[in-house]
Amino acid sequence: MSFGNVPADMLVGTVEKLLAKIDEADLAAFYERGISTMPWEAYPAFVESVFTAFRERGESSEDAAEGAGTTLESIARRENGAAGALLAYARSNPDLLKEATVLFVSERPELVTALPAPLRDALSERLTP
Repeated sequence: MSFGNVPADMLVGTVEKLLAKIDEADLAAFYERGISTMPWEAYPAFVESVFTAFRERGESSEDAAEGAGTTLESIARRENGAAGALLAYARSNPDLLKEATVLFVSERPELVTALPAPLRDALSERLTP
C-alpha cells in the first residue's frame, strides 16, 4: 500500500475524517499494539507529535514524560515500556492521540505507512477509488 501519490493535504483531511469516527479507546489500543513495531525512522516523529499535542495544551514534554511515570530519555530509547506509559498517559487526555496522529501525518506524510495497521488499512480503503 502506497500513499506516495496522494497529496499531503488530502491525506491529512482523510485522516481527520477517519479519526472523527474512531473511538479514542480503540485508537489508543491500536497504538499500544503497534508502537513496539513502529519503524525506527517513524517512532521519534510520532513521539514528537505526541509531545507537540501535549505542549499545545500547556504541558511540556518533560511534564508529559513525568506524568507518564518515565523519562524523556527512556521514551527516546524505547526502554522499559516507556512508550507504552506515554501512550497510557496520552489516553487519559481526551482527543490527544487524535491530535497527535493528525500532527504526525501533516508533518511527516511520507511516514503514514508507519501508522498502526488498522488505521493504515482504513485510510487505504478511504483513498482507494
